[in-house]
Amino acid sequence: MSVSKTYRVGLVGCGRIAKVHASVIQQIEGFSLAAVCDIDKSRRKQFSDLYGVPEYERYEDLLEKEKPDLVTIATPNGTHYKIASVCFERGFNVLLEKPITIKNEDAEKLIAVSEKKHVHFFAVKQVRYNPAIQVVKSAIEDGKLGKIFSSSLVVRWTRPQEYFDQSDWRGTRALDGGGLLNQGIHYVDVMQWLMGDVKSIFGKVERFFHRIEIEDAAFGLVHFKSGALGSIEFTINTYPHNLECSLVLLGDKGSVKLGGSAMNKIELWEVKNMPKPVVPEGFPPYVYEGGLYQGSCPNHIFVYQDILKLFRGTKSTVVNGNEALYSLRIVNALYESAEKGKEVILRN
Repeated sequence: MSVSKTYRVGLVGCGRIAKVHASVIQQIEGFSLAAVCDIDKSRRKQFSDLYGVPEYERYEDLLEKEKPDLVTIATPNGTHYKIASVCFERGFNVLLEKPITIKNEDAEKLIAVSEKKHVHFFAVKQVRYNPAIQVVKSAIEDGKLGKIFSSSLVVRWTRPQEYFDQSDWRGTRALDGGGLLNQGIHYVDVMQWLMGDVKSIFGKVERFFHRIEIEDAAFGLVHFKSGALGSIEFTINTYPHNLECSLVLLGDKGSVKLGGSAMNKIELWEVKNMPKPVVPEGFPPYVYEGGLYQGSCPNHIFVYQDILKLFRGTKSTVVNGNEALYSLRIVNALYESAEKGKEVILRN
């Protein structure tokens, strides 16, 4: 693809996270927002008026009339598979919000059709771009922590009942998929990215307080292919607000804790012959409902910049569908383990 070309993006879904995508697209020289789509007339009109682009009720019409270079899908989780399938079958590149799908087999089908049609399947994994995580990733790749034998992921967040009541799809099995799947998958992704592939997992889930169909707490014991052991503790019941989002890594040459409210700080650094690095200041986490709770750090601009690099034929670290499938398989294996009451071996 051309180095000087401006790539047109069709945005499907005009909900809360879509505002981040639209803003970022407009910021990057090399991308432009071509059109927006949503089944809700008021939402799509608001976006259309704000950004001065055409609006569509049906994404099929957007594809046919606008022929964008990239389709960003930011709709409820359970709709991702169908929309992305149509896009790939018609030869369009796609950027999917998290989770890429609810079911593993749906993600696998999307990967297969994107490869068959020779189009790109990108996934939003913006948390990887947190400066603190990038520093730890570099140290691991350089062998500074030695042999890592243990990791512990903790997500102690809050989501009030009002959060789920705001949209009819949130908290449902069919369209949301799961608490860990929706709220925690970014951090499961980071754990896997730093620790490597998972061999098996034993999990438990529970719904303690929310009036929803899915779990509001999940716990897992993880066995990595490297031989290391790990744990996952996830809850959206923390009172009265988010407490922490952390990942502890223990190696025979170093101990590190990524922490803060969104895994955006290095809270502990004890590494042999390596002083604590200076971590650049990143974006602060999203703040919702007047500070009642927070989300992840809004690093979407780096996702789009990496896509642009790939389009222009330069080195890119953007996450594709194959890589995004790893964390999806881990979460679904935890769910399967909780349902069956036994350890689940992950297939390749």
